[in-house]
Amino acid sequence: MSVLDADQIVTLTEILVTLATIGIAWAVYYGSDRAELPGEARVPEPTIADDSAPDTEGRTLT
Repeated sequence: MSVLDADQIVTLTEILVTLATIGIAWAVYYGSDRAELPGEARVPEPTIADDSAPDTEGRTLT
C-alpha cells in the first residue's frame, strides 16, 4: 500500500517534471553566451601553410 494517494502522486509528479524541465533548460543554456556562433570563427591566415602531419599527442583509442 502506498503512503500517498492518487492525487498526491499526480501533484508530486507534476512538480518533479516541472523542476526537471527547469533543470534541463538551465543545463542547455548555461554558458551558451560563450558559444562560437556561425560567422564568428577565426579565419586562418592564407599565407600560413596547413600542418603536414596531424597532431598525434594526447589521448588515443589504443
